[in-house]
Amino acid sequence: MHFACHDSGMAKPLQIRNVPEPVLESLRERAHEVHMSLSAYALEVLTQHVATKSMGQVLAGPRLGHGKPLSNRQIVDLISRGRR
Repeated sequence: MHFACHDSGMAKPLQIRNVPEPVLESLRERAHEVHMSLSAYALEVLTQHVATKSMGQVLAGPRLGHGKPLSNRQIVDLISRGRR
């Protein structure tokens, strides 16, 4: 789970407060399993999350397109791809 799509030279610090202890412990354990620091693991989790379209973005996509209207099958396929 390594992403090289961010530019470290332009990175801005992010601080998350009030993280529940069970969530923090789970993140620490997962980071340890993949031999990463907590910070590096959290960055990769966030990077992966924003690389995946939300349901709202998937549903809005067909409305933004130009040309002939999409068929029901095409819309279902777009939704399925957005869930991957």
